[in-house]
Amino acid sequence: MGSASVGSARPINLNDADERTGRAGVGGRRRAGNGPLGKDDAEGPKKKRKRLGRKMLAALIAMGIIFVASVTVIATYFFQNTPPIKDVFRQGESSAFLSADGVQVGAFGDTLRLQADPEEMPDTVKDALVALEDRKFWDHGGVDYIRTMGALVNNLTGGETQGASTITQQYAGMYMDAREDISYDRKAREAALAIKMESEYSKEEIIGAYLNMAYFGRGAYGIEAAAKNYFNVPLADLDYDQAAFIVMQVKSPNGYYDPYYEDEYNEEASVGRWNFTMNAMVETGALTQSERDGYEYPTPIDTFNASGSWGGNTDYGFIVNERDGYVFDELLTRYGITKDMLKGNTEDNTGGGYTVELTIDSQIQAALKTTGSRGQLAVKTDADGNMLNENDEIVTNRDEAALDKNDEGYVYFEDTNEEATLAEYEDYMTTAMVAIDPDTGEVLGWYGGDNGFGVDKAGDESPHPPSSTFKLITAATAIENGDSIDSWFNASSPRPFDTLKNDDTETCIGGGEYPNCTLRNGGQESKIELTLTDSLRQSKNTPMYAISQKYGSDAILSYADAMGLDMMTQTRQVYDDDDKAHDVVVGYKFHDNGTYTQYGQALDGEGNWVTDEFGNIALETPLLLDDNCNPVVNLDGVFLADTDGEADACEIGGRSTTDPFYHHLAFGQYPTSVADMASMYATIANDGEHWPTHFVKEVRDNEGNVVEPVEELESKQVIDVETARDLQWVGSEIGGESEVDQLSRDYFGKTGTWEATCEDCETGWNAHAWYVGAIPQLSIAAWVGNATSESDPIAGPDGNKDGVFGSNTAYPVWFDAMNRILDAKEGDERWDEEIEWEGKANKGSASTWDIEDAGGPLEGGAFCAAKPEDPLCAGQVDEQAQEDCEADGGTWDGETCQPGEDEDEGGEETSQEPTGEESTDEECTGMPWDPPSCDDETSAEPSEESSESPGGNNQDDN
Repeated sequence: MGSASVGSARPINLNDADERTGRAGVGGRRRAGNGPLGKDDAEGPKKKRKRLGRKMLAALIAMGIIFVASVTVIATYFFQNTPPIKDVFRQGESSAFLSADGVQVGAFGDTLRLQADPEEMPDTVKDALVALEDRKFWDHGGVDYIRTMGALVNNLTGGETQGASTITQQYAGMYMDAREDISYDRKAREAALAIKMESEYSKEEIIGAYLNMAYFGRGAYGIEAAAKNYFNVPLADLDYDQAAFIVMQVKSPNGYYDPYYEDEYNEEASVGRWNFTMNAMVETGALTQSERDGYEYPTPIDTFNASGSWGGNTDYGFIVNERDGYVFDELLTRYGITKDMLKGNTEDNTGGGYTVELTIDSQIQAALKTTGSRGQLAVKTDADGNMLNENDEIVTNRDEAALDKNDEGYVYFEDTNEEATLAEYEDYMTTAMVAIDPDTGEVLGWYGGDNGFGVDKAGDESPHPPSSTFKLITAATAIENGDSIDSWFNASSPRPFDTLKNDDTETCIGGGEYPNCTLRNGGQESKIELTLTDSLRQSKNTPMYAISQKYGSDAILSYADAMGLDMMTQTRQVYDDDDKAHDVVVGYKFHDNGTYTQYGQALDGEGNWVTDEFGNIALETPLLLDDNCNPVVNLDGVFLADTDGEADACEIGGRSTTDPFYHHLAFGQYPTSVADMASMYATIANDGEHWPTHFVKEVRDNEGNVVEPVEELESKQVIDVETARDLQWVGSEIGGESEVDQLSRDYFGKTGTWEATCEDCETGWNAHAWYVGAIPQLSIAAWVGNATSESDPIAGPDGNKDGVFGSNTAYPVWFDAMNRILDAKEGDERWDEEIEWEGKANKGSASTWDIEDAGGPLEGGAFCAAKPEDPLCAGQVDEQAQEDCEADGGTWDGETCQPGEDEDEGGEETSQEPTGEESTDEECTGMPWDPPSCDDETSAEPSEESSESPGGNNQDDN
């Protein structure tokens, strides 16, 4: 047996074990000295020197790298901006939609990204991340120097490549979008940025930013998206076992640790990684050993939606939903950004990652939803509460359930929102609102319903007759053409108009019997004369029709187009090749240049319906037109599509002064959108200056650079300032009923109602109610209607279908929304400023042309009572004076009244017949002092209403 070696024993190098045979040295004896013969001993002095040289070289290189890294760190620290900690997107990633105040409200793309509030990140995910990636996170200043130097030496001496980055450094690396690059220069830059971040942000902000930005696999960017795609639970409900499973995916998001990806999954590695993370949390103190022992390896869900498009089924959805959200057309038109560019490509990491800041203010949007939402529409259920489809079969998915209907055949709401203005109204009634900033044209709020995949009651797909709210546009036309708010009109009802006669067929356009074709003010019968101011405040139709007849409905439409009208529809007759008439609904779009185009559902050249990208019949196909701008239909009365797919433009008024709408345009017969009404009133509120309505405030690409628009928005002065101020003044006394006497600041507006036309409808029932109004900072249009049908009636606050006005239905909606907005904005300097209107300007002249056109002043009417010196009243004053004289027992000598002999100046007063100022005609105004006969007022035309209570901001005539 060999003797023990002299000196200290050297540990065996396991890397050299396969080079030793285990036999004794030459002669069977061990060499005395430092233990077994090593690899360096066998190589000889020359090779030893080479290895020593390589180590020295490595050390020098290390020193050089440290020097370069130090320079890089210093330069980066002082000359590179600190990475932002939110709204950072990358190539190939989905694009995000944010509200104007930074709240993410939707996204578009193939990867799901959800952003959580860092302050609401649960401890489970933070503890798991720290234990797995950076146990000293809460203590270091952004860089763990010991780990970094250890990794550097290991990498230089040929060991397995190590990263050693802290959570802060990893975030900096994600921000620089190059996590695969571990070059030492990059590491140095990451370190510098990490140090800067730690000096500017709190630890909670940094770890929150990391968890919001990291990619966790399954198409999920951000921990909230991961919670949804792995376990389908809210972020706040993630337990430690689930949190550990999710955070361990960051280093291998390709499925190596995820059983969903069968080809990539390594169960042993996944379970091992999870155990390591859970045990690490025991070591960091996040869990006790007993708590850790209570957890088992979790099983993630195997069905999930990896699509990055979301937000479409919310109240923001009409703007951002991936099917037909309004934002996509605007991004294409104004910025040249297509859907493909927004979506991004995860295969090659190109495109995508845009951040689209919307104009929507989340506080204003919340106010509109709180005011308008009545919850979901009720669905059919059985006695046990199970949802049923149309065939009365039980379904578990609400989308597959049939809508329930009440005894009247109307769908109805569940009324889960007690704060809704209509909560106490009939449950089949709904509302829509749009809020626009007059000074910019920005849409600050849009409520067309709770689900953006449903019918948008505020937009083009569901237009409503604007009724009397459109009269301010007609009045603007009159004032712009030289009339004034003091101009006089014959406001009698019924009133004959020659343009209501159709002599070819001996019929009337509207009411009356040919040749006595007349127009009415609702169901009123009265002979009255009013100024333009009172015609608007008492909401009379006949003066508006007279204005259109005088200046042309094309003139009114042109002003509306310039003020913000984008679309309208009308039901009209067109003739096929066999000269057969067909009733069709035509959609019109206006382009702010005096032209219009026409749209509808149409057949292509092969007789097939034109469809959209999802295979549905397209609602807005450009129509084929004849030489006179009439739509072409086939023998079945179906539109034919334009052959080149481009809509042909027609000139407003190109064929006549009633092209394309008749004079009924003047009092709001033709349906338009809630948004368009808000836009036109915004123009009035902005003293006649119009800004295009838009949804996009700013766009940034995936590098954070602002994308400049290819088409700039421009404002235009479309009506005179004085015209706008006169309209503001007139509308300042048109309010309605509310629980509060008045709004806290100046506003103007106009009510409106339109009749119901269903087969079973009774005379006097209304289907539409409006109030459109504005304060200087905000224009809001509010509409109320039947959720089932545009032609079916609505009811008043007492449930009665009679007596429905804009003032007792739509005005309370507008009022509540505006008050909620002002309450939410309290403390905001821009909103706290109570700007007052300038007051009326008295533009134009007090014209009397309509009094003349109507055949002269009414006998004993208000016109001559107010303007006895007017030449039109010559003779009437003398006749009235003679009547009064003789009634008092006097004698009229042709110029003066001679008192009768028996007259006692000190005797009792004698009763007088009413003068022209005291008309005996019963006039239904909707006010509390109306005669009883007004209770059963009919409505063959749009219903008439005046302010039932002042708007609360009456102004002096100055």
